[in-house]
Amino acid sequence: MVKFQPNKNSARSALEEWQKSIKKNLFITDGDFLHSIRYYLPKKTKLLQELTDFADKVVNELEPLVIENNLFENLPRIDHYNGIGEQIEHVIHHPNYEKAGNIIYSSRLLERMAKPGDLLEALTFMFVSSQAGEAGHNCPVACSAGIIRVLQKVNDFPLKKAYLKKLTAASYTENFTGAQFLTEIQGGSDVGLNDTQAFQDENGAWRIEGEKWFCSNADAELILLTARIDKVNSGTKGLGLFLVPAQLETGDRNHFTMRRLKDKIGTRSMASAEIDFHGAYAVPMTPPGEGFKMVMENVLHLSRLFNTFCVLGMARRAYHIAYAYAQNRAAFGYTIINYPLVKENLARIKSENTALLSSIFATTSLQDAFDKGKIKGEETKLLLRLLANLNKYLSALWSVEHIHHSLDVLAGNGAIESFSTIPRLLRDCIVCENWEGTHNVLRMQILKDIARYNIDDLFLQNLQSSIAKIPSANLHLQKINLGVDNLKKDLSLLKSMIPELQSLQIKTVVDQMAILFSAVHLLTEALDQQNTGTSSKMYSLEYFLLLHLETRKTAYEPSYLKLITNVLA
Repeated sequence: MVKFQPNKNSARSALEEWQKSIKKNLFITDGDFLHSIRYYLPKKTKLLQELTDFADKVVNELEPLVIENNLFENLPRIDHYNGIGEQIEHVIHHPNYEKAGNIIYSSRLLERMAKPGDLLEALTFMFVSSQAGEAGHNCPVACSAGIIRVLQKVNDFPLKKAYLKKLTAASYTENFTGAQFLTEIQGGSDVGLNDTQAFQDENGAWRIEGEKWFCSNADAELILLTARIDKVNSGTKGLGLFLVPAQLETGDRNHFTMRRLKDKIGTRSMASAEIDFHGAYAVPMTPPGEGFKMVMENVLHLSRLFNTFCVLGMARRAYHIAYAYAQNRAAFGYTIINYPLVKENLARIKSENTALLSSIFATTSLQDAFDKGKIKGEETKLLLRLLANLNKYLSALWSVEHIHHSLDVLAGNGAIESFSTIPRLLRDCIVCENWEGTHNVLRMQILKDIARYNIDDLFLQNLQSSIAKIPSANLHLQKINLGVDNLKKDLSLLKSMIPELQSLQIKTVVDQMAILFSAVHLLTEALDQQNTGTSSKMYSLEYFLLLHLETRKTAYEPSYLKLITNVLA
């Protein structure tokens, strides 16, 4: 290394080079993501070019629109009445909101996921799109996907086909978007406390009466919500699932009003509101007593897969911005990428993000096989529920940390909203972290499933089946097998504890399960990537194992410095 002393001109030139470098195509410059596409979707020959074209739009067209749309003065607002005093409940967006939406929906993501077995293909576009953040549209995309999945499973009713056609249209200007209103002020994650009422009027039509507390994509054309149809059965058994169109067939607005928009920490350009329903017309989606089951198995399950791709995309973008900055920014005579503490920080982010991406690719591939009928059975459905929860949990937990520590690399500049998109990515990711189940909700759901269904046995069987496909002499596999043995011991300990202590021990168990699943599938991909002459994923795996499946040494060695350097190469 040659020491040098930058001046203000050279420093500004270096920042210009940094900005140029982060405008490169998000897909073709990401060799690890490209490899995952080729590994899991080898027959999708047109996909690589489609992703290349879309990634170019995301960084050069979408991101500038989202930056302007997210300025405080451009955030959405409500007009409750028009000029002559008629109630309209109209959410007003900045013009860039529609432009951004048209770019995102042009990927045909929803059209792709509507085909059984093509969910993974669809979510590769979610990963690329989310590198611009939630962008005001990626949450509505996930909500629309949930409604599509429900509509595909329910009996025919008038307008069902028309709704599906509008939901899958590749244009925000022309399509319908969906929303999911589950939360009520007294309930939150405890959906069984919901008491918004559903009843039939004198003509037999279903009506909704009550309030919903957290209504994201408040201006959606189609709303999926839970409402109580049975006052005798308490809890979730008394809930029905309904589809509420924002506009009636007569052209009149349906009977609900917005109190106010939520002032959120992130995802601010998407309108979230508090909404009151005043006998709103609704279409029942399930027979009585089956509404919550439909929500859990389709809506929340799918949203957790979407959420995982979304937060990993945000963290991936933050990492690339920080890494490029470290290559160009000089301090104390050297570009900061040369400092071991910076290298270590970035190497951890890259290796963990890469491992988590391998995990969600494997999970979604299994989901596609199940949706196409290649794999059947209640046990597979339970396993997929567990994997969705594990992926959502660890990806959200770590991605917030990853974006935060990417911001650290930029030091004081990292806190400036106009300097990079990392502050907005952090705020958006914090919101996504809590959507579709907080960490504790997911931990406790897994604990309940272990007690009720022995879902841990299904997990271990699946994990060992994947391990059996890897050459037994692999040194990395030996470390993973040791981790599996430790997991078995902790599961045994968990089952011997009183309930209060189980709820504490489950944190360790869930972390181990998610880490092991990620490690196994990253190793599988790394071995395949090595056949192409590249070791990028293998370096990420080695560091991931060192971080999470080995006892760290107190004294660092030259080999450690070489490893974190190789991870970033």
